[in-house]
Amino acid sequence: MNAKTNLTTAAQTPAELTFPNLPLPLMSDLCSAVVEDEKAVEDYQNWLSFHRVWGQLPTEALQAIAQSFLRFRVEPQTLIFQEGQTPIGLYLLQWGTVEIFRRSPIGQSLIRYRNAGDLFGYTLVANAVEGAYQTNAIALTTSEIWFIPKAAFQHLMVEYPSIQPVIQSLLSQDLHEYMARITWEQMRIQGLQSYIQTIPSETTILGCSKAAQKLTEQIHQATTNQNPVVFQAQAGTGKTFLAGLIHVRSGLASQPFAELNCANLPRTEDGRLNTDPLFGRIGHQAGILELLERGTLLLVNVQALSEGDRTRIIHYLKTGLVLPNHGIVSKTDLATEPPKPIQSWVRLILASPKKLDLPEINAIVMRLFPLPQRKEDISEFARYFLTRFCREQNRPRLQLDQSDLRRLLSYDYPGNFTELAEILHRAVIMTPLGQTVISEQALWSVQSARNAFRLDLLTHVPWLRQALLSRWYPKGIWIVMMVFFVPVTLAGFLGPQGRESSVTLNLFWAWWWPGYLFLFVFVGRLWCAVCPFMITAEWIRRFSLWVFPRRQLTWNTQWLNRWGAWVLFGGFVAIYLWEKLWDLPHHAALSAWLLLTITAGAVICSLIYERRLWCRYLCPIGGMNGMFAKLSILELRSTQQVCGSQCSTFGCYKGSGATPVIFADALPTEGQSTGGCPLYSHPAQLQDNRDCVLCMTCLKACPHRSVQLNLRFPTSDLLDNHRGFGAEVALLLLLLGGVFMHHAQRILGALGFHDIPIDADHLLISTPNALALLSIPAVLTYLTHAIARFLDPQQPDYLTVIYAYLPFTLAANLAHYIPAAMTEAGQILPVLARTLGYSGAGWPTLTWSLEVAQFLQGVTLLSALVFSVYPLLRITQRTWVSNLPHLLLLSGLTGMGFWLMA
Repeated sequence: MNAKTNLTTAAQTPAELTFPNLPLPLMSDLCSAVVEDEKAVEDYQNWLSFHRVWGQLPTEALQAIAQSFLRFRVEPQTLIFQEGQTPIGLYLLQWGTVEIFRRSPIGQSLIRYRNAGDLFGYTLVANAVEGAYQTNAIALTTSEIWFIPKAAFQHLMVEYPSIQPVIQSLLSQDLHEYMARITWEQMRIQGLQSYIQTIPSETTILGCSKAAQKLTEQIHQATTNQNPVVFQAQAGTGKTFLAGLIHVRSGLASQPFAELNCANLPRTEDGRLNTDPLFGRIGHQAGILELLERGTLLLVNVQALSEGDRTRIIHYLKTGLVLPNHGIVSKTDLATEPPKPIQSWVRLILASPKKLDLPEINAIVMRLFPLPQRKEDISEFARYFLTRFCREQNRPRLQLDQSDLRRLLSYDYPGNFTELAEILHRAVIMTPLGQTVISEQALWSVQSARNAFRLDLLTHVPWLRQALLSRWYPKGIWIVMMVFFVPVTLAGFLGPQGRESSVTLNLFWAWWWPGYLFLFVFVGRLWCAVCPFMITAEWIRRFSLWVFPRRQLTWNTQWLNRWGAWVLFGGFVAIYLWEKLWDLPHHAALSAWLLLTITAGAVICSLIYERRLWCRYLCPIGGMNGMFAKLSILELRSTQQVCGSQCSTFGCYKGSGATPVIFADALPTEGQSTGGCPLYSHPAQLQDNRDCVLCMTCLKACPHRSVQLNLRFPTSDLLDNHRGFGAEVALLLLLLGGVFMHHAQRILGALGFHDIPIDADHLLISTPNALALLSIPAVLTYLTHAIARFLDPQQPDYLTVIYAYLPFTLAANLAHYIPAAMTEAGQILPVLARTLGYSGAGWPTLTWSLEVAQFLQGVTLLSALVFSVYPLLRITQRTWVSNLPHLLLLSGLTGMGFWLMA
């Protein structure tokens, strides 16, 4: 059998050839390959005869080789052979481009490209050595390949010895290139080691906020091409993470992913950035763009580069050519030739907190929002980080309860996502094994500025949450309140009229006034949640709507916000004049009429308008309560970030049906159906206690545990960004002036006006005198502030500073009522007996002497002086010397209080 016959026989049955470990796409191509006809064999021979290497062979050898070819065509990205596969033959690339590469610690490493006419995959076959491929071959373009099976080629080597020198020449050349490439690869691995980044998995998350949705779209766009990407982002916003995600989802996923922080580049002797690590330096150092060759490079803080360096970045983006630094590394080391451009196929992702100017560059620009602007995503990222950190520690995934989540959502994260990850990593480490929920103590560093020095009682006193969520609060108290209010008011009309015999006067002037003034500091505006005026109005409203269903009017908030507080102020002026001129504290019927008048205002407004317009805008008692509530150590707030990111119903404000609660330790009474806040206040928008009555409607409605009942520093509402307004300031000064009016005879006597009456019998004289007494604090404080601003023009305006007098105003009014509380309140049982027609003799009492009352008055006034100094300094943000006029006035008012109440 001649050689031609043998070769033909060896190649006539390609379908019967076995190709162990061959990639499936290529196996189907080889199995479908056929031996061409004589014309085709002649074409192969002619092509080989003109080849720079094969043309050296004799005609017989060329003819034999041409008869042995199997021809097949492959599409781009088809893997021809791979590492570890047993060679089955050799390949001749007739046209197209094939890449020979190998895997390395930094990703896919190029060995060389094979172009038309190149032989590849033949080393082991030509040497008749058993083994496996150490490289991979992949088609980069549509390519036509001529294939000779292993057995056929070895037979050709024996039959035609002239083939062997040609093959050995190719082997020597390829071996030299391979060794040079391996040496370069070792340099690459060493040079890139500190820059290579871990590539994120495909299971990573991006969040569900609008910002995250837009980011997802932009990332998808970036993965469909290899255009440069620009991140406009602050530190910690996930630049490395997102750049890695773009890389792994793009066509460069098999290539290295590296990061270089331009701000951390070394500096030269003259203070400039040394960009050798980026661009390289001729004859001294290869830059990262040259070392990477292909892949993705994230350049962080590009704004730190000089204008010239940024120009070179733009040049690279346009041309793919890197302009390395000149070979001058010092004044005595001079380069002999200018730098030559270096070709690179690295995709750049540029990151800067500032907007980058990239003229004529078709870049994809992404703005990475900081974490405080992506609150909706915090819960999802928190679960992701917890899962990752718990997996790293080989423990079950820890859970976050609602208090933990509320803490995370309320924090401002100066370090953005990086800080969130650090916080949760630390929390996982701090949580003992066996515990399934992260404790609040493990998140000790997560504290928003708004919650500084605050303790949430609903979290730390669990039974309190249950009590406030129950149906007995506050409506269960309403019944008890009305049981007292109705008969006490009727007793004022029908019973004895004197102070010593009227339970109405005793409860109103000796119990309610001093008791509630004292409780302001502790419970704020709690009275308004169980106020009998409001309860009466609410019950009558419900009955009227049952009898006559109708849609009540909405509030004219624009008018009410402007004038409502002034109407309230006018109402309090009328109450003061009525109290003083007609001596209400000693006339039961008149006091009862006062109670009915306030109740009537609440009823009329409730019949006409929805919810509790009277309580928020027009009630004189409510206005006083709201102002003094700013001094309270208790506040109700909700976490703005929880409400904004998790709530879609806003049932606490608008009202809604029952809302399902999804967290594990939820109480059955959470997420109740409510009609919304009666004062139309959203707890997340409350700036102070003025418009919160602690009715807990928001707590009952909230399914996310966003509501907090915080214990805090007294006067906290006044200390930071407090917003006062004229009508409330007028009410403050009026209440302080009321103390002067209560002691009118002592003041007028000291001024020499012993005979000037202050009563209803001399109305024309008494009214202006009473108003003058009520105006004393306004005059004194205004003149004092004028002096203070004259001495220090940087003093805040009068309407701001005057709130420093609020603690003293409350204390002065409380001090006025202390004698009644100490000497009369304990006689309630005998007084009740006399109201009912009994003598009351022998009934138990509990009273103290007037000296004890005066001592407590002094303690109260001195305490007010102390607690007014700190708010004054915080409100004005000025020195003690600058505030000296106000400090002197506060001291003078304290001394006057001692004199008036002695």
